[in-house]
Amino acid sequence: MNKTQPSRQDLEQQLNNILDFVTQPTNHSAENKSDVSEQTTLNKALYYLKHNQAPLAAKWMRLAAMAGNHRAQFYLGLFFVKGQGVPKSVFHAAAWLSLASSQGYEPATVALDDLRKYIDTKRLKDAQCYAASLYEQIHQIQFAHLIPKND
Repeated sequence: MNKTQPSRQDLEQQLNNILDFVTQPTNHSAENKSDVSEQTTLNKALYYLKHNQAPLAAKWMRLAAMAGNHRAQFYLGLFFVKGQGVPKSVFHAAAWLSLASSQGYEPATVALDDLRKYIDTKRLKDAQCYAASLYEQIHQIQFAHLIPKND
């Protein structure tokens, strides 16, 4: 049996097929559509992160975070800690980590506790207020379809 190496074009096609599969729309019930979209967006962010494309990873991570995904909020907080694809900002890191932590995501709580030594109490409180504002924005987006429009 003669083994051959796949060509570069074959590998690129396989990668495109995988990306198409991960990003394709699905036929789930309306109730699960936001979960699927949120997960697909997170998957895109993780793909770009894995391939050292931090700006694209940060873009997709923010979209997933604004869709309400607590893991994405946690990762976005870490991006701000490291300055990975976004400007380095302890304030913004604390805000996103606070948001994820407030939803019971334990890794965010641990990271936020570690971050406390790099931010003063006043600034941390401001970041938590900003996190509350983000929470309101996220929920306004998620439930906008339920608000009647007065035309």
